[in-house]
Amino acid sequence: MGKSIKRSVGIRVACAIVAIFLFSGMTTMNILRIEGTQSDSVRATNMLEQVQQAETAHYKWSANLSNALYSGTEFTGSKDHTGCVLGKWLYSEMSLTDSEIEALRTQIEPLHKELHASADVVLGMYENSHSRAQQYYQETIQVNLTNLVGLLDKVVERGGALSDEYIAQMNNTIAFMHISTVVCLILALVALISLVVYVLRYVVKPLVGITHSAQPLQEGRLSLRFDYHSKNELGQLVQTLEESMGRIQEYVEDIDRVMAELAQGNFDVSTSARYIGDFQPIEEALGRFTVSISDAMTSIVQAEQRVSGHAEQLSSGAQALAQGATEQASAVEELYATVDDLSKSAARNVEAAANAQRSAQLTSEQVALSSNQMEQMVSAMDDIADASQQIGKIIATIENIAFQTNILALNAAVEAARAGAAGKGFAVVADEVRNLASKSDEAAKATKGLIENSVQVTQRGSQIVSEVSESLKRAQEMVVESDKAIASITEAVHQEAESLAQVSEGIGQISSVVQTNSASSEESAAVSSELFDQVHVLEDETRKFKLKNGMAGSVR
Repeated sequence: MGKSIKRSVGIRVACAIVAIFLFSGMTTMNILRIEGTQSDSVRATNMLEQVQQAETAHYKWSANLSNALYSGTEFTGSKDHTGCVLGKWLYSEMSLTDSEIEALRTQIEPLHKELHASADVVLGMYENSHSRAQQYYQETIQVNLTNLVGLLDKVVERGGALSDEYIAQMNNTIAFMHISTVVCLILALVALISLVVYVLRYVVKPLVGITHSAQPLQEGRLSLRFDYHSKNELGQLVQTLEESMGRIQEYVEDIDRVMAELAQGNFDVSTSARYIGDFQPIEEALGRFTVSISDAMTSIVQAEQRVSGHAEQLSSGAQALAQGATEQASAVEELYATVDDLSKSAARNVEAAANAQRSAQLTSEQVALSSNQMEQMVSAMDDIADASQQIGKIIATIENIAFQTNILALNAAVEAARAGAAGKGFAVVADEVRNLASKSDEAAKATKGLIENSVQVTQRGSQIVSEVSESLKRAQEMVVESDKAIASITEAVHQEAESLAQVSEGIGQISSVVQTNSASSEESAAVSSELFDQVHVLEDETRKFKLKNGMAGSVR
């Protein structure tokens, strides 16, 4: 069906409306005609009644006048020709416009006037001559009355004929009204049936088919195929639906392609379909999403590179610190052995005062050596303190990097959650990054605590070493003076023994601290190595992604 549904339905509705209006117009016209005919019939009936009453009244009038002339009774009839029933009819406005009645009325009027006027004439004659008056009554009044009644009979006859005509006309009008009503109703019924059949066949049936064909939309299927083809409005609707579903399917395929590329780590992807109307925000949202993810990954890559460099530096520093602590431990052990020898030597000097001079010289040499070693130890302690401070700065940098990495991981997890199923792979990477940042932060904090303890112990050992160095200097001075005052050798040797005992105790403490520093340095080196390994894992994971600026996920 190629015709317009609107036009076809409009034609049928117009036909139905025309039939209804025709029915209404014919019915109204026939009713008006019937009412007019009925009104004319009523007027004719009223006229007949008036004329018949006039005949009766004038018979009575003539009888009253006859009694007055022949019996001598008083005449009570009307002498005014306009006041009787016939006079009122003659001189009133005629409701019927019939030429024959008008002609009879013209004949009746002078005769009726003369009839009433003759009453005065005959009554005047009666006063003078009864016989003459009676003769005038019979010859003139009776004749006029007979003529008047004859004319009135003709009026009655014509009125009856008119009444019959009106009744016949009314019956014909009623019959015509019935026929026209039936015809108009048939036309209206045909138009309505045609409208209903057309709507059911060319509107409802195709709509049912279109609705059935569109059922796959409820199941999420966009590949619709309609069996209805026409150039009317429904055909245009079907064509519009097919084109719209095809365009939506194209959008879905394009979005699926973009999400597949994102799932594979390619963030340098864009839409290829032409998005129009309300679909343009989808295209813009996809563009913003890819740019945002790419920027986030770029930040992660940059942070990863910084973390990698700092982790390498930290690992190197921790290894160096561990090596230095090992060397310090070895030096302290050697110093301890030297001090132990000095203590034994001092004991021998107490037992052998005779060898005081020679022992003093040996003691002077040993004290000088010990003083030199103590100075070296103080310098080593200062180096350990400086290295510890540098490690503290590196640990602070690692904590800052771990915090930034954790923030980036949280942002990446949020963007992955927004991406839905397509961002699950990226969400796993974000979780690994966040776990790595947490482990790095914990290791850095632990290392920082150990370093702070090491610094404190080192400072305490440095103080002790300084005291030992001062003691050795005093011992050296005492050994130099032993040549001048040999008498005080014994007392000096005792003081030296006591000082060496304190030195031995302090060196023992220093040895413990140095061993603790060595263990802490080794642990820090292990943590740094683990952090460096985790950074490499992060590099391997981020290298899978392709970013908007064309760079890979990571550069080793």
